[in-house]
Amino acid sequence: MNIAEYPTNQLIQIVSRLIESLLESNQHLPDKKITYFHSRTIPNITIQSYLSRIHKFAPFDNEALISMLIYFDRVHKLNKGFHINAFNIHRLVIASIVVAVKFTSDVFYSNARYAKVGGLPLKELNQLEVEFLFFADFQLHITLNDLQEYANQLLSHAVHQQSTTVATYQIVPSPTHTPSTSPKTTTTTTTAVSLPLTPPYSNKSSLKRHHPYQRSNHHTSKKLGLISPKDFI
Repeated sequence: MNIAEYPTNQLIQIVSRLIESLLESNQHLPDKKITYFHSRTIPNITIQSYLSRIHKFAPFDNEALISMLIYFDRVHKLNKGFHINAFNIHRLVIASIVVAVKFTSDVFYSNARYAKVGGLPLKELNQLEVEFLFFADFQLHITLNDLQEYANQLLSHAVHQQSTTVATYQIVPSPTHTPSTSPKTTTTTTTAVSLPLTPPYSNKSSLKRHHPYQRSNHHTSKKLGLISPKDFI
């Protein structure tokens, strides 16, 4: 993958699918500690839509986007018991994008703009930025070789996902026609790509979904909408 020339919109789709698979895998893992990144309810906006919105109103390059994933890996390794899930991913995304853009580029927007685009108060975004720096232990430097290798693995992982999606199909006979041969199933075998971020971290799928705040059943949460950016998070 040519990091500089690869279309950012397409890379956002690849990154979003990877993150979604991570969230699906981690949804059964209970949070051992609540952080500033946890939301009380799951934001009513997809990761791809959220990243696309940030890129539209506060553009970033591919280097910052891939750096965000590498930072996620470092945060997971440095903070035992912390799992990336649907309750904290949006705040992690906006905080990591802000940090990555500031570290990799000499030109960036103010936190006031990032806060408005991300649907957060400015004071809260400032706090999230500081928290993210400590979560990553200020380990922000990424060598060019590591960045390129991760980008290549990310693209290979995306190709693998597309292959497995259309790998298997079955011919179903119509009610009025009986084929002379039995239905055939065609399967394409591919080799899975091992990424540092590739889920699952655990196979405890039998556990019930854990809500970090353990809110009572009689509490009625406010349904978030897309009318205002403040409703995102």
